[in-house]
Amino acid sequence: MVDGCLSCDVVAGRVATPGGWIYEGRHWTVSHAVGPAQLAGFLIVQPKRHVEHIAELGAEESTALGPLLAETCRAVAATLRPEKTYVCSFGEAVKHVHFYVIPRSAEMPDSGLTVLQQMFREQRWTCSDDEAAAVAARVRSVFRPPSRT
Repeated sequence: MVDGCLSCDVVAGRVATPGGWIYEGRHWTVSHAVGPAQLAGFLIVQPKRHVEHIAELGAEESTALGPLLAETCRAVAATLRPEKTYVCSFGEAVKHVHFYVIPRSAEMPDSGLTVLQQMFREQRWTCSDDEAAAVAARVRSVFRPPSRT
């Protein structure tokens, strides 16, 4: 764990996520995002250990990642019925590998970059912690943990 790393703070339980863990495995966690740019269903998939570059993932972490991202997207699709589900990773502000899983509804622009800009810069589509927690509970209820994650 690294002091001052938001992802490490979340993994260690020093920062609570709305609704708690959707999934916690051996190497990875899935939770609803925290912060003012919350969009209902904006999930974060992150490794439990501090890793700053995807190339630093171990063999078991790497093997577990694909099935976990796929299951997270499946659970989001089953509960929220988005037009599209985006998966992306930037790691600029929080230097801990993490993946955004972002559902795009029909009323949102059909450009992922526009969605990201409006979500973060304009704080469009924000939701309360209670709304985020309710979505986390719905996703958790249909989430089927992949083996070896």
